[in-house]
Amino acid sequence: MDLDARVHLLKTIADATRLRILGLLAEEPRSGRQLAEALGLGAPTISHHMARLVEVGIVRVTPDGTRRLYALNAGLLDAAAAPAATATVAPIADPDHARHVRIFFDGPRLRSIPAKRKARVSVLLELLRRFEPGRRYAEAEVNALLREAHDDVAFLRRELVDYRYLAREGGVYWVNPDVPDRDANEAQEVPAGEAAWLGQLVRGVVAG
Repeated sequence: MDLDARVHLLKTIADATRLRILGLLAEEPRSGRQLAEALGLGAPTISHHMARLVEVGIVRVTPDGTRRLYALNAGLLDAAAAPAATATVAPIADPDHARHVRIFFDGPRLRSIPAKRKARVSVLLELLRRFEPGRRYAEAEVNALLREAHDDVAFLRRELVDYRYLAREGGVYWVNPDVPDRDANEAQEVPAGEAAWLGQLVRGVVAG
């Protein structure tokens, strides 16, 4: 998990009620009604907090008959507690790509989503840096990572899948381990060195 995702997660759970909820879920999965009764809170209040916790992926929700059952995602806590990686994949050696990144990013945030596809692909590749190859992400975790850049997470998530940077199955996402084959049209949209850079990302080759 990268630094931005950790910060977002910690900000979300840094609330007394949410910490109490996570403590209860650490004991066993519970329904919203069970949480409300245990904490002495109303259903709307519980629903508000659960929506935030599910959004960042720290809580998973599954149907259980006529109710929804909430469970702690302990794996995400482990990822947040793990030492942050200090090495990063070397930048793509393409002047146009570097220019697009300078224009559209303001720190971790996007100023806007590019309308032109070539610039948009550069943005997608930068966003791909926030994902760890080999790790599986729930959709809520993908949304949390992308929301650090822009609020239109559905569009960015779809574009990452459409360009085959992320693979998806059954609501679970991961960095595509196979470098996509590009037709003539797509080849004009991606930066020079895309294939080599993706290969480095997947193999874990880092700059240094």
